[in-house]
Amino acid sequence: MLNNRYFKDIFEGMELPEVAKGPITRIQLVDYASASGDYNKLHYDEAFAKKAGLQGPIAHGMLVMAMVGSYITDMVKDGALKIFKIRFAGMTNENDTLTFKGKVVKLYQENDENLVEIEVASQTQDNRITTQGSAIVSLK
Repeated sequence: MLNNRYFKDIFEGMELPEVAKGPITRIQLVDYASASGDYNKLHYDEAFAKKAGLQGPIAHGMLVMAMVGSYITDMVKDGALKIFKIRFAGMTNENDTLTFKGKVVKLYQENDENLVEIEVASQTQDNRITTQGSAIVSLK
């Protein structure tokens, strides 16, 4: 974890601890649909999702993005998330467990801030990559 660490203690190539969350539940998908207003039936209606060629409901991309963002902010509790970019690389299905991974790729200072660039990804229990992205965080 990067929290409780200072910039001087971080190094390029440093792997962040992996964190697993899940499985993704139907209740979670319905709750997110309600919170976001995204009621696309692909996210909660099993028959509809199967008719569309899927194995069942899929998680909202923005739900997965929020989970990745939470992974990052949990790692830098004493810092600040400055930039967050994500690319959706695959679907997250209902009942998938996601493992979040990160790696420090760059350290630099800009405008009197200590900045850390991190690569992040989420992966399912069967090794499917669902997101890939990056973040820049500031540390003391």
